[in-house]
Amino acid sequence: MMKRVLCTFALASGAAVVQSFAVSPFHQVRRTQQLTPLFDEKQGGGAGVLEKTKTVTKSKQKAKQKEETTSVNEPQYDEVIDFEEAPMYRLFLIGDEEYEQKHVVTRLQEVVENISEDESASLYKQAYQGGEAMVGKFPLEIAETFAEQLTRSDPIIYADVREDKE
Repeated sequence: MMKRVLCTFALASGAAVVQSFAVSPFHQVRRTQQLTPLFDEKQGGGAGVLEKTKTVTKSKQKAKQKEETTSVNEPQYDEVIDFEEAPMYRLFLIGDEEYEQKHVVTRLQEVVENISEDESASLYKQAYQGGEAMVGKFPLEIAETFAEQLTRSDPIIYADVREDKE
């Protein structure tokens, strides 16, 4: 008798488990659009319909790939950008009787780009004799940087930045 009760209980609980995993009407997918048949006599039907679709898709993909490759290889400019040249400023070395030639020449070579030892020595002589010597023409930020670096030297080297009026 006990076996019969256990079997009945097991079957009843098993049925409850099966009912809990049954598909509920909320999870069913409803199609609002009818599927077209593969064979349709009006369109030519059969595999011909699929081949046309593949051909159109492949040609669209090739066109898209072509657009992507041209955009990678060749730059596309929407508008022409007009650049203005930066205004140039003159950097002057101001002459002082306290300068030592060796210090000024080495410091000019360290600070100013692309200046040789001979050029810096002639600039020193011009500044000593004439009161000032033009070192070169540079954009404002660069000229100010050079002047500041020369002024921070120990002993100090006086430099001045002026606008180029030409």
